[in-house]
Amino acid sequence: MKKLLFLLLIPAAVPAQNTVGNASAFRLNIAATADPITIDGDLTEPVWQTAEMATDFMLNAPVDDQPASKRTEVRMTYNHQFIYLAAVCFDDEKHVIETLKRDSYGDSDEFALLLDPVCQRANGYGFGVNVMGAQTEVLLAPNDADESWDNRWHVEVRRFDDRWTLEMAIPFKSLRYREDLTEWRINFIRTEPGANEQHCWASVPRQFEVIDLGYFGTLVWDKAPPKTGSNISVIPYVTSSVHQDYPANDPAKGDWSIGGDAKIAVTPTLNLDLTLNPDFSQVEVDAQVTNLTRFSIFFPERRQFFIENGDVFFNSGEFNDQPFFSRRIGLDEAGRTVPILYGARLTGNLTDKLRIGAFNMHARGNDQRLGQNYSALTFQQRLWKRSSVKGIFLNRQSYDGSESVRGDYGRNVGGEFNYNTPDGKWQALGGYMHSLKNGFSDKNGQIYGRLAYAGTQFRTFLEVQNMGENYFADMGFNPRIENYNPETDEVVRVGFTQFSNMMDYYTYPEK
Repeated sequence: MKKLLFLLLIPAAVPAQNTVGNASAFRLNIAATADPITIDGDLTEPVWQTAEMATDFMLNAPVDDQPASKRTEVRMTYNHQFIYLAAVCFDDEKHVIETLKRDSYGDSDEFALLLDPVCQRANGYGFGVNVMGAQTEVLLAPNDADESWDNRWHVEVRRFDDRWTLEMAIPFKSLRYREDLTEWRINFIRTEPGANEQHCWASVPRQFEVIDLGYFGTLVWDKAPPKTGSNISVIPYVTSSVHQDYPANDPAKGDWSIGGDAKIAVTPTLNLDLTLNPDFSQVEVDAQVTNLTRFSIFFPERRQFFIENGDVFFNSGEFNDQPFFSRRIGLDEAGRTVPILYGARLTGNLTDKLRIGAFNMHARGNDQRLGQNYSALTFQQRLWKRSSVKGIFLNRQSYDGSESVRGDYGRNVGGEFNYNTPDGKWQALGGYMHSLKNGFSDKNGQIYGRLAYAGTQFRTFLEVQNMGENYFADMGFNPRIENYNPETDEVVRVGFTQFSNMMDYYTYPEK
């Protein structure tokens, strides 16, 4: 098995590709303005008449070798506080509107701005709006968009017979960026479900998602973006409640709680999150799901404390097996809240190509359960254009009061190498995770790998992993290693080897 993975994942066996040229082919200049801009969707301010325009969008779907059937015009400017964007989307008045719910970008008439301020193709931001003004903001990671992220920005839309227009204002304080860079990576996308089309300014091949970070163009600043100064956000809370059991004739009992969260920008690209006695009552509830399988359900994380730069902790392992899954912290198996005493989390870019993540959180104990302390340390080092090496260490330790419980711990350590050609067509991934737990010294590893090719017509991948029966992920998601034995009426641990393969061939009729 290990020999197979070793042969499968030799990067030298993967042919290199030419560097993607969107950064030089698609360039938009942005200049400062001193004129006031009212965010109302009415593009009558003088700056919108003189700002450089991005247009001539191309199709990403259903084909990628033709211009978009409907014209889009985009202009940008900024001042000391906001990045401004104005767009004109030419269209008839027969719009497709799927929903007015926030964070539901996807299948309506829509426009979105995509930004990579650090220019490392590792993470970014997306701000989208549909024709009726429903907003969506997302955190971008390679081939992923997390809609759980929330932040402050402003947008207004106006509709006309032959077009719809929009104005955006994005605070610099809502972004993490390097203040010395005069070029950012950028793209604009437009969704036209009535024409079954996806448009983009910097062209993206049809086999890739239009949000692919590797195909962005360039936003050229007239000077380095302004410094944001101190960037601190504090959200305190106080709650109170009164309980009384009338049938038992018990007296009324009162209760109250106080706590809060803080977000501090240590540097323009490094963020510190703090929480004390957090209250997650403002978090969107999970969707109700009837689970008829023998495996756990992978619910997404929606608590803001864990979301920003969360991909540096997530996305290790293969298939649904994750060494780290933040819902293990502060929630029990049924999704009920486990009180957290405190938490601290540092994430972001330490250098141009090095991203880090570190946190420590402590969950309270009571008469029925021990307290738990959770710690994590991870890094992601960018290599070449789109490749990276990643390492992670996780530790769960039980506490009885202020004393750690000897032997009651769960630890994971491991790393992975992810090789991508510059155009993203070839990918090779290999990784290993090791489990450390008292009383288990063998069969406690997870080795995994992936080889994939995404061509215009032919696409394939092969995924494989071997999971030892004594591999534990106390801070992760490991859904299928514990199995019920009906003959002995007990739950037993069973290791497994898993393969997954796909081969597709696509044809595209000319019309």
